[in-house]
Amino acid sequence: MTGFHTASRQLPYITDAAALFDALATKHDSMLLESADIESKKNVQCLAVVDAALKVTCHGQRVVTTVLSDTGEAMLRRLEEQLAEFVVAPGEFEFSPSTDSDERRRLKAISNAEVLRKLQLDAGYSHEMLPFLGGGFAYDYLDTFEVLPKVSEGENDYPDYEFVVAQTLLHVDHLNHEIVLHGVDVDESELHARLDAHLAKAQALANTSTKAASETSTDAKSVTVTADILDKDFRKHVVELQNNIYEGDIYQVVPARSFSMECPDAFAAYRKLRETNPSPYMFYIRGADYELIGASPESNLKFDADTRQVQLYPIAGTRPRGATHELDIRNELDMRTDTKEVAEHTMLVDLARNDLARVAVPGTRRVADLLQVDRYSRVMHLVSRVVAELHPDFDAIDAYRACMNMGTLTGAPKLRAMELVRNTEKKRRGSYGGAVGYLRGDGSMDNCIVIRSAYIKNNTAIVQAGAGVVRDSVPQSEADETLHKAYAVLHAIAAADNATLEVIR
Repeated sequence: MTGFHTASRQLPYITDAAALFDALATKHDSMLLESADIESKKNVQCLAVVDAALKVTCHGQRVVTTVLSDTGEAMLRRLEEQLAEFVVAPGEFEFSPSTDSDERRRLKAISNAEVLRKLQLDAGYSHEMLPFLGGGFAYDYLDTFEVLPKVSEGENDYPDYEFVVAQTLLHVDHLNHEIVLHGVDVDESELHARLDAHLAKAQALANTSTKAASETSTDAKSVTVTADILDKDFRKHVVELQNNIYEGDIYQVVPARSFSMECPDAFAAYRKLRETNPSPYMFYIRGADYELIGASPESNLKFDADTRQVQLYPIAGTRPRGATHELDIRNELDMRTDTKEVAEHTMLVDLARNDLARVAVPGTRRVADLLQVDRYSRVMHLVSRVVAELHPDFDAIDAYRACMNMGTLTGAPKLRAMELVRNTEKKRRGSYGGAVGYLRGDGSMDNCIVIRSAYIKNNTAIVQAGAGVVRDSVPQSEADETLHKAYAVLHAIAAADNATLEVIR
């Protein structure tokens, strides 16, 4: 078996992590994860896969690998030995969903997630933050192990999951003003040469003025944003779903719609989004033929391997920011005293508790924070935090599969709500409502719900947003909420292109 070599290199501190990523990263199969403090809006840290060794892509029960380097070739050989019985072609694996009636055994059965598990927990090397897998799960990944209505591919055709295994990982600690590169390679001399080359690029960037010349034009153009479901049709969807609520079929459901617009430069749009809407989970992914950007306020599932704590962070309840401090406080009070918003939020907190019960040590679940308010550039939200100790029989991937998709993007009861969402929207959601984040070799996981995001392909951005529908919902208000949620991303894409928005809804 080929051995792996690991090493690290300290880089000069650069405040603009996105610029550093752009200078170092490959132009495909790389990704940038950044976080900003919710209160201060200051940058906290950045994790970036600047070059990858191996890519794994899941479509249904088949997982296909793409070798990106000699190191990736060695990783694949090891993987094929570990999962030999599931190899159906060079670099391809096929799995069967479990039909066991026992939920616990079904959750622990071998599945298409086993490829990720081997690369995360049994990779044959361990160093600092490596192994590191960055990527995401589609909302529709659930369809690979639960029965949902069959629908067609949507404009957002993100795979069931796609992750890259970092060959070089960039870690920026803004709080301590430190930057470190971590690398892995089968060739030790090549590893050090690559890290030295990245160091030279970083030093050159550090010696360059960080302020780029502004290229804004005096002639702003107008860009058209088109909704796939117009207001009048979305209102009908809300009414139809409320009928399901009146009949006792569900308690809540989250229909969504898409807004599409031209996006000539996805990375520029990401930079504008992080500037105008700093968030705890900001991401930019360069796929082979797509880009995915976002500034999500909502953690999906977080697992700390040291403490064994698993956390969910439900968000439900939205108001626009006020133009003045007084109006802002008034909007907050209106949100906190809105019985519909509070009932919706409380329902989702209960749902999060129930989700964690499937994988938690009995007696460890608790609501650590309840009905707090997080503020962003254009909206504010009601938020809570639910935590538990993960049972030793389960790992982070098990926990994610047990809890997906988050109730704030589905409704409750969850599976029935997702069936109704599919019957209503009639297409896959792709990345929207799924998760983006990372898996680390120590067993940790951190990811966010893919909201406040755009999936960009062929210079067209798809921005999706939903609204929580309950018995007392006002259909037009729910249609308005989808636009409020999408607007920060739409505005960033337009601003990056020096354009103004014209929304057809």
